[in-house]
Amino acid sequence: MPRAELLQYNIDYDRHETDMEFIMTQLQTHLRERFNVLISTVEYEIVDGHLVRPGKTEPFINSIKRGRDLLRRIGTTPEDFEREDAEVIGFEEAIDPVLANPDTPLGTKILNISLPSGKYKHRFHDIGTVKERNGKRYVEYSRFSSGLTAEEYASVLSGMDPQNPPTPAELLAHPIIIEDTQITANQIHRMLHKDHEFTSNEDFDEIWRDVESSVFIRNYIMNRDAASFNGILNFADDVWENIKKRRKGENYRDYSSSSVPYWEQREIEKRQVRQVPTVCPGKSGAGINKSLWSVSDLGKNRGYNFDHEGTCVVCDSGPKSLGPCEICEDCTLKIEKEEETALPLAA
Repeated sequence: MPRAELLQYNIDYDRHETDMEFIMTQLQTHLRERFNVLISTVEYEIVDGHLVRPGKTEPFINSIKRGRDLLRRIGTTPEDFEREDAEVIGFEEAIDPVLANPDTPLGTKILNISLPSGKYKHRFHDIGTVKERNGKRYVEYSRFSSGLTAEEYASVLSGMDPQNPPTPAELLAHPIIIEDTQITANQIHRMLHKDHEFTSNEDFDEIWRDVESSVFIRNYIMNRDAASFNGILNFADDVWENIKKRRKGENYRDYSSSSVPYWEQREIEKRQVRQVPTVCPGKSGAGINKSLWSVSDLGKNRGYNFDHEGTCVVCDSGPKSLGPCEICEDCTLKIEKEEETALPLAA
């Protein structure tokens, strides 16, 4: 198979993984990215005017600052400098002051757009919503995979020029406050993609039911190779196309009640994978995923092993044993040493 088809998903990681539930979660997450659907929802507590991760006492802005500062100490590029500073600016000057403010009306939202640049290859947007439960405020953060370019965002959002759209750093430094308290995060995601194909959570759940029980998943679990992985992507596309045919009243194939013969399995695995117009890892074929989502990835306390091999995103050398952020043990030790000697961040 041509190398061009082996650009994205970390099959080598899965070959060493023994936790089948973890592999299934990874596969589902990558399909969610491919179909531009909700990836995750996280709740943040509000403590002393700051957003705080569940079970933690430290303001989340500290994780972002620490990640930025540690990356800078061990080396990064000027392009990444601007982006990493922008993450801090956007969170410290807009997200925290608005969402953690007790006077902010319930239902207020902030849209934070992250486009690929430098070492950051994911394309997504976060929508934070101020909510209340049992008299206590919290913020629900929904992360959606996105298929939009900067020009497409600018054409939908007011105050932006599609002919001269913001850079990735400018978008991160200036999150968008949404004062409409009635609109939901899912509705905002749908509005952004009004001229671009995307899949709702309900649609994806239906796709995933057929994919999860398919022979393509069993083949991948057994083989852990590019052909079986690409078979999953192509089969998921086939399931979605037939769901759309069913809803239009056209002839369709119900994969929940029909099996895929061996010859067809091979054809689906060999078929060219539909390319998604983004460099987000995991969307357009099998291969290696070594991309960070955010500088805060490096600011979190380490609770993982170096259990797969690849090229370190920090020192750009390998093959080395890597952790889940695709950072080698040597660089991680440097980061931790820097953290120990750094001055504590102000709350």
